[in-house]
Amino acid sequence: MRNILIVTMVPVLVIITILDACSIFEMFRSYNRKRNAIALLTAILCIGLFYDSLILTLGAVLPYGGLLKATSQLRYVLHAALIPLLLPICVISVTKNKTALKISYILMTVISILGLVSGFSVVTEPRTVGAIRRYAQSALTPAFSDTMTNLLNVVPVFLMMGVGIYLWIKKKNPHMFFSGFFMFLFTMLGIFLGKDPGGDPNQSLMFYISMFGESLMVTFLDLFLRKTDKN
Repeated sequence: MRNILIVTMVPVLVIITILDACSIFEMFRSYNRKRNAIALLTAILCIGLFYDSLILTLGAVLPYGGLLKATSQLRYVLHAALIPLLLPICVISVTKNKTALKISYILMTVISILGLVSGFSVVTEPRTVGAIRRYAQSALTPAFSDTMTNLLNVVPVFLMMGVGIYLWIKKKNPHMFFSGFFMFLFTMLGIFLGKDPGGDPNQSLMFYISMFGESLMVTFLDLFLRKTDKN
């Protein structure tokens, strides 16, 4: 199974990149149609996902050096800065209270700023898995950045699942829950199944497996919006 994932990584990354681009277009179209802030925030989040998958895909052709290193650093910056958008997405999905929305945007801004700092502070090192060259987070990364990365990978998905359970019960719309659940599931699969059996960090597939969860997260957010529009 592991060998299949490695051999098919480049074409799958191309497909994910194309799907991410389509998601940006679809979310902006949804926002223009309904003026739903969730669609706009998701579209912005999808820009970060598209950039991430694009740079990883280009790792099949770009050599190690300044260009790949700089563009790879921006992957961490965008991830840490845009993941906090999930906070107002969750709040908007359950309430129209202006005070609650303002607080969510303020918190989002503060966390995004901290994310920017942590993203720029990540220390990267070259790693090659299969045909993909990339600059990945190294052990020299400051503890602050490492902690922020871990929190941003876990806290938003638990928030989405918690809000999703409420929406499933109250509004019969399960898609927010599954959006967070599949992101969490593939993050865990990446941690437990993505490690190289020999312990070689260069052959870790954690980054790759988690991308399937990101794609499913966006898919179910889209389904959530579609069901919301029908109600």
